Amino acid sequence: MESRVVSLSPVAISVGVLSKLSVEEFMKFPDIVERFHITAFLLFVLAQNILEAEGTWFESFLINALLVYLCEVLIDAIKHSFLAKFNEIKPIAYSEFLEDLCKQYLNEKPEERRQDLTFIPLAPACVVFRVLTPVYATLLPFGPFLWRIFWVLLWSSLTYIMLAICKILVGLSLRRLATWYVNLRLERKQHVD
Repeated sequence: MESRVVSLSPVAISVGVLSKLSVEEFMKFPDIVERFHITAFLLFVLAQNILEAEGTWFESFLINALLVYLCEVLIDAIKHSFLAKFNEIKPIAYSEFLEDLCKQYLNEKPEERRQDLTFIPLAPACVVFRVLTPVYATLLPFGPFLWRIFWVLLWSSLTYIMLAICKILVGLSLRRLATWYVNLRLERKQHVD
């Protein structure tokens, strides 16, 4: 996974270096979605490690997960500082971009609507199916076919409910953070005026 993180970043840098970027184009780099995907994949790797646990695996998993995040943050910091310097983009652009994202999430329309940040859940969904298939296979009881169908439907329903609850909790957390940040920016703008 570390090689994937390192190998994709020069492509992102070269795209920005070969042409001048405006602030709107500069903020189109999918770093946020990429970090969410990495987090989701690490959680699924953790689930798979729990299934196939042999010996002390948690320490090595934790070290590898931290290494992936540190590499991602370091590469993004280098990439953004290089691109911002080359394209003469001021640091305040990040605060404005974050404010636009928060307003977008809160369904407020900023005066200059930038392109929406989209998330495509297909890749994490594929990983969910890949990880949960062996889990369900180990939990299915031996017995009549109808009894096994009942357990498949039960586990599928419980998984759906669990994922729905997680989505609601993430949504509520994001809404609270977005409201806090928009209010913070409004207070700072009032103090400046």
